[in-house]
Amino acid sequence: MKTKIVASLMPTHSSLTESELQHVTRYVDDFDILELRIDALTHCEIATVRQIVQQLIECSTAFELLVTYRTSDQGGQGRLSQDDYLQLLRDLATLEHIDMIDIEWAQYQDNRRQIVEAIHQGGKISIASYHNFNETPQIEVLKKTYYHMAQLGANHLKIAVMPHSQQDVLTLLQALTEASEALPQWVTGIAMGQLGRISRTAQNAFGGALSYGALFDNVAPGQLHVHTLAEVLPLYSIFES
Repeated sequence: MKTKIVASLMPTHSSLTESELQHVTRYVDDFDILELRIDALTHCEIATVRQIVQQLIECSTAFELLVTYRTSDQGGQGRLSQDDYLQLLRDLATLEHIDMIDIEWAQYQDNRRQIVEAIHQGGKISIASYHNFNETPQIEVLKKTYYHMAQLGANHLKIAVMPHSQQDVLTLLQALTEASEALPQWVTGIAMGQLGRISRTAQNAFGGALSYGALFDNVAPGQLHVHTLAEVLPLYSIFES
């Protein structure tokens, strides 16, 4: 499996700027998936998202499109209520030209499976994500988290943690490796910050499906520019099956 590069773009206005569109065009050969982070939008409404998606489609169709609304509890800027967040995901599932939708595994546990089903019914791929900005849980906790995420039925399983030592990075990478071998879903594991950058540059060496990079400013601690990832990831292609 070839690890795909995800370029994160986090607009703040109701339409993309000329500079943002130019960056997409300039680096389009360096990434496979464009992640549209919509949680920083001043007014995050489905009509606004539709307009931005249309801009991207007119700019290029050379990539898959992932839409993510990251809540403040999971490190983003989104402050929608529970009901509004869930309705937003349902609405996104009906939009054309969107290929993937992120759903936060830690949020609103009673409704997660219904949302995943709605995403799939809309013909889209689901990415269940979990972020821990405080620490790296123990290996058994990480493995159980991957397992429970798998029971949700999402297509991709993504865990991102904050390491405080080299051992923490190794713990995350071991959990990623074991999950990639044991589970049928695609899995991704990220150790955030500079200490964990090897988890981004060598994601394919440990069975990871996605490596997230930046087009502009980093939207997560330790993110590298997608052009850098495009240069470095092939060094580990020997590990890709």
